[in-house]
Amino acid sequence: MQLEIEQKISQEKEKIFAEIENFLTLNLEQKKALESYVSMLLQENGKYNFIGKSTIDQIWNRHILDCAQLIKFVQNPQKKFADLGSGAGLPGMVLSILGLKEIHLVEKSFRKADFLRKIKNISPNRVFVHQAKLEELENINFDCIMSRALAPLDKLLEYCQKFLKNDGYCLFLKGKNLPLEISQARQKFSFEFELFPSLTSQESNIIRINKISNLN
Repeated sequence: MQLEIEQKISQEKEKIFAEIENFLTLNLEQKKALESYVSMLLQENGKYNFIGKSTIDQIWNRHILDCAQLIKFVQNPQKKFADLGSGAGLPGMVLSILGLKEIHLVEKSFRKADFLRKIKNISPNRVFVHQAKLEELENINFDCIMSRALAPLDKLLEYCQKFLKNDGYCLFLKGKNLPLEISQARQKFSFEFELFPSLTSQESNIIRINKISNLN
């Protein structure tokens, strides 16, 4: 059974590399770094439950490609990025490997932050780990804030107001409840947004947001 899963993961990997190559040229170092990251994530998943057991054999599609697609909407990889509620480093570590020059992984769980510190050198770019609740983080601002499966949109925008530079933008991976989340967020905030279909799920979208301000 384990061998079957490993074979399926290996087969899927090559397919996903080809998918990523549709929007970003991968070099050998990036491929090796992604392989190392996936290997460590799977190795530690039993302890941390980073990804659901049912998605392990689809890790390259459900998690790596899902995160990698955000790179298409990055305006300048030289800027300062944040991944809020990073967990296992999804999407932050994937995007760092793919070329973001500086990313800050914010994770409140001590054990998960410890994992992030262990793996951050897999990326050749600058990765900073902040083990803190978002409410506790102070005196830091970002050009772009990203998140995957952390909180509803209104809550995310609340966090982003604290950390986002005036001309900054957000990129969030969102599921089928996004229309409702946009409607609820509109009751508290004014913002501009664009939607892009996800490569990995017909029910999901990427939302890019900027010009956030309170309605009150």
